[in-house]
Amino acid sequence: MTQHIPKGTSKEDVYLRRAIIVERLAHLIGSSVPCRAFGARKVEFLYDSIDETATRASRRYESTLAALRVVEALRDAKMVRSDTPRSEKQKRMRFIKVYELRANLKGIGNVKIIVGELRTKRVLHYSITAQ
Repeated sequence: MTQHIPKGTSKEDVYLRRAIIVERLAHLIGSSVPCRAFGARKVEFLYDSIDETATRASRRYESTLAALRVVEALRDAKMVRSDTPRSEKQKRMRFIKVYELRANLKGIGNVKIIVGELRTKRVLHYSITAQ
C-alpha cells in the first residue's frame, strides 16, 4: 500500500503523483464525509472531485500528501469565505456557491480545501492543496 511518492517537479513525477491520488481516493467516489464547517451536512465526492483534486494537488509533493488525507482535513475544516463559481469546471459542475475551507494537518500544516454547493444544497468536494 505505501508506494513511493515522487518528490520532484518533472512531468513524470507530477503524472505519477496524480495517478497515486486517483488510485487512493477513487473509493471515495459516491460517498460523503462529515465536515465541521457545515455542521450536520456532509461533503460528497464525485468523479470530478477526485479528478480536480488529482490535477491540482499532484503539482506539489506537499499537496499530494494533503490530498491523500482529504477525509481527515474535511473533518476538521473551518470556513474561510464563500464566493461565486469562477472557473469553467466549477460552473460545469453546477455550483451556485464555492466555499474556501482551511484545516491544519499534522506534518503538513495548513491546507486549503475548495467545496461547491449545488442548488439542491448538496455540498461537493472540489480540491485540496497544501499552503
